[in-house]
Amino acid sequence: MKKLIAYLIISVFWTSNVLAQVQNDVKKVLETKDFTQFEKLSINLTDRKKNIRSHWKSIRDLTYNHQEGTFFFEKSVPIKDKPGNSSVYTYRVRLITTKSEITFYELTEKKNKKVKGNWEPYYEIIDTFKDEVAYENFKKEFKTIFSTEINEEELFTTDFVYGTNCGIAGMNPRGRININKLIDKKDKSGILEWLKSTITEKQIYAIDALYQLKNCGIKLTDEELKMVEFVSNKDGSIETCSGCTFYGRGIKEVTEQFEF
Repeated sequence: MKKLIAYLIISVFWTSNVLAQVQNDVKKVLETKDFTQFEKLSINLTDRKKNIRSHWKSIRDLTYNHQEGTFFFEKSVPIKDKPGNSSVYTYRVRLITTKSEITFYELTEKKNKKVKGNWEPYYEIIDTFKDEVAYENFKKEFKTIFSTEINEEELFTTDFVYGTNCGIAGMNPRGRININKLIDKKDKSGILEWLKSTITEKQIYAIDALYQLKNCGIKLTDEELKMVEFVSNKDGSIETCSGCTFYGRGIKEVTEQFEF
């Protein structure tokens, strides 16, 4: 029994040391608040020899000066008494940043908890930071562009998809179904609410819908056209689907078909 306990302690200590190294590397760079340094880290973090994988889920403009990003990295740790098997530890970084300076970040680790007999994932916070002054300036800039307060609950949304006839069954995603209802009613006000969303995929649906209304003779004001132009020229990508294919596409690549 003593040998078993000692073995378990050593295994836990060894695993925690291996994980702490990659966590600390990311945490130290985040603490500099230097987005350029974090970008460099994100490019170089993947290391097959160390069993580390990483990728950006999204990185795109929110305002003229701020962008949001969601970055994942994983560390595979071999299970000592099960050759060929590994435990995978997943971490997520959420960012609000300018091209050079991080305004907000949140570093978390994926965990699981039992809810009504089922295991469900959640993310446990390791470290977080917010520059209150810079963050307020970011919110003011959003309001200047879209004439509305930012919906902070929509930040970092990664499960909203732009497309048509998706999946094996060729079903429209919920975004397409809901925007089509607004198009059918020619509900310009409702569509403009989507244009002012924090979720870029919703904004692209809105541009798609406004383009269809334009072709039906419904005009946009100069203020509305300015918002359309800003969204159409955002840097970054959105999640799209077509048939069984789900993939990221550049925002400008998607919006170039809509000429106002």
